Amino acid sequence: MHERQAVVFGVLIAALALVGVGAAGIITGAISSPISKPISTPSVTDDAMTTATPCLAKGTKPVQYAKVTVNVYNASGQPGLARSTSDAMVERGFTVKKVGNSTVDVAAPRIVFGPKGLAQAYTVAAQFKDAKLALDTRKDRSVDVVLGSEAHVLLATKDVHLNAKKAMASAPDCVALAKVKPLLPAPKATKTSSGK
Repeated sequence: MHERQAVVFGVLIAALALVGVGAAGIITGAISSPISKPISTPSVTDDAMTTATPCLAKGTKPVQYAKVTVNVYNASGQPGLARSTSDAMVERGFTVKKVGNSTVDVAAPRIVFGPKGLAQAYTVAAQFKDAKLALDTRKDRSVDVVLGSEAHVLLATKDVHLNAKKAMASAPDCVALAKVKPLLPAPKATKTSSGK
């Protein structure tokens, strides 16, 4: 009886050791994985955060910064980026409501907004280089800033070309707001107080 148990446990220990050595070999690249599909954490991709860019109504002027409510989310993997960006936006006069990390996976910054927040979105997008607008189905005028892997910081204030007395220009490739298919459902962000 004791000999049989010793054999069974010996075989199990040897098998676990073999699995461990094989796993270590695959992780280090010394052994080819029998699975061709890469292992990754599911996330919302860049494509899932993309919509056509809506055009502004003719004559739409920038919104006063203090009247724009912004949520800032970090999808870049760079710690502290959402916090530093939100602090800088507050210094410019924007109202920042939420700061946190995001489950999205984007490159260039995304400015996400609902149909009522189009002017606010263009006002916020002007603060960033290469920001992309994405329409969702929210009912309010709030704007989400999702900072992607390219980790663009705010433009210097001298490089923000907005004039409170002049109408903003629509994006060159824009389409009528009514023809833009919004993100459904709106991508969720992880609203946390740390790691931003």
